[in-house]
Amino acid sequence: MLIAYWKSKFSLFGSKLRQISFWAILLLGLVGCRSPLIMIEEVTPQKVGKTVYLTGKVVHLAPFIGNGAYQIEDRTGKIWVVTTQTLPQANQQIKIKGKIEYQSLPFAQQELGDFYLVEREQLSSLP
Repeated sequence: MLIAYWKSKFSLFGSKLRQISFWAILLLGLVGCRSPLIMIEEVTPQKVGKTVYLTGKVVHLAPFIGNGAYQIEDRTGKIWVVTTQTLPQANQQIKIKGKIEYQSLPFAQQELGDFYLVEREQLSSLP
């Protein structure tokens, strides 16, 4: 009788635990799906090394042998994107996933460096 009592208690506990686990996993999954879409003005030293998503219009192209770069702009600024993939078209609206980097360029006791993005993936062309 005592064994039957504990089995029913553990069964009830296990059922509740499964239910709580299900909702926790679902909630964490939804929170984790949020992409860190940022505006170009939000690219700061604290974000160097982080992967982010940006959308913008391609305003300049710089093809190189084996890779290339393009500059995108949104309403808050411009940033260069380095890629090993095919360059997008000029004036194309795109969404990209990339890693923020910073290139230091000290000159005459001033820092003239700038941020850029290393493209991980071109996610879409926007109309």
